[in-house]
Amino acid sequence: MYSWSYITGDVPLSVDASRFRRALGSFPTGVCLVTTVGPDGKREGMTINSFASVSLTPPLVLWSIRDDTRSAEAFLTSRSYIISILASDQKEMASHFAKPALDKFAAYEDAFTLGIGGCPKLRHSAATFECSSYSRYQEGDHTILVGRVDAFTNSESTPLLFHSGQMGSVWEVAEKIPHQA
Repeated sequence: MYSWSYITGDVPLSVDASRFRRALGSFPTGVCLVTTVGPDGKREGMTINSFASVSLTPPLVLWSIRDDTRSAEAFLTSRSYIISILASDQKEMASHFAKPALDKFAAYEDAFTLGIGGCPKLRHSAATFECSSYSRYQEGDHTILVGRVDAFTNSESTPLLFHSGQMGSVWEVAEKIPHQA
């Protein structure tokens, strides 16, 4: 894969990472669970909010992973992965998969079935996208993964949202936003 050089040719500015992270948290996002199977057969899963649509033809989506994440190698070398947009009643699951653990799936065995490439697939979510690896771009301390959607499902479930460090339904998140006159 390739990476574009700085378009401006300038030296990048240094920023306060925690302030930058708080500023990024001002943008409400959905909460997703991405799963795959590593080359050793180990199931891997992690909570993400870096999900976006890319193209309708072909159907492409993207997400990104921090390069030093313990499971990065499994996701970066996998030929397939599944992205599930979590429902608002899956907040506990989102928190669970956001933390390191030897086997993140042990506590949720009944919540999964097998999907594309043998990847763990949630039985219930707001939407699920079964993807084949399409391309990857290393940028900064993350790699952007683009997946071709080979199958998808969606439901009428209310999605789980993330805003300013808080997760919840649309209504729970909205209640926590200060109202301005």
